[in-house]
Amino acid sequence: MERCLHKLNYHFFDRNHIHSLLPNEPFVFCICTDKEAWIVRFSKTEFSFEKTDLLDEIDVKITTEKQIALELLSGNKRLSQLKKYNEIIYEGSFRHFLLLESVLWLCREYEAPMEAVSF
Repeated sequence: MERCLHKLNYHFFDRNHIHSLLPNEPFVFCICTDKEAWIVRFSKTEFSFEKTDLLDEIDVKITTEKQIALELLSGNKRLSQLKKYNEIIYEGSFRHFLLLESVLWLCREYEAPMEAVSF
């Protein structure tokens, strides 16, 4: 899980065009699996994560299995798709749902672009 969060952190700062979507104050979500819970904070200027047992002052809580959490954080599955098929339990507002889905989707690993071919 930590590896996926490091990649997410890298893409978050690498793709600074998404920062205009983000709030000035930190948005905090928790992703809980069978054995661990991770808190992730991000805003226009910040991205941090930590493993924790405390679930204080969070905006969104997602509960799921570890493999599904990895799929979500790596961008292989969309948040809305997982919610539609009841693979996650989502606790939070719809506005936060849209923000989180956008950030996770835009920070995913893209396929390598194809090289231009000249004739």
